[in-house]
Amino acid sequence: MRSARDKSRLADVFLAGGAEARFYAQDLRRAAAVSHRRLAEMLAEMRNLGWVAHEFDKSTPDWRPYYMLTDAGRRELTRS
Repeated sequence: MRSARDKSRLADVFLAGGAEARFYAQDLRRAAAVSHRRLAEMLAEMRNLGWVAHEFDKSTPDWRPYYMLTDAGRRELTRS
């Protein structure tokens, strides 16, 4: 059941951030208390479902990606 708990914690982090929140992967990983690998799996799944989008922060030297909930993702996660 760990998978469901991990997903629930990640969803809580995204939802707590508000509609305009953007998160770096390391911040999501810390807040949801999941491993880097598990976070990557969950983000990939959420992107495939259209629940999460990502953009690159061009203000950082390495153009780190940040992630945000889509409207569809917010609707789906608030139903759960």
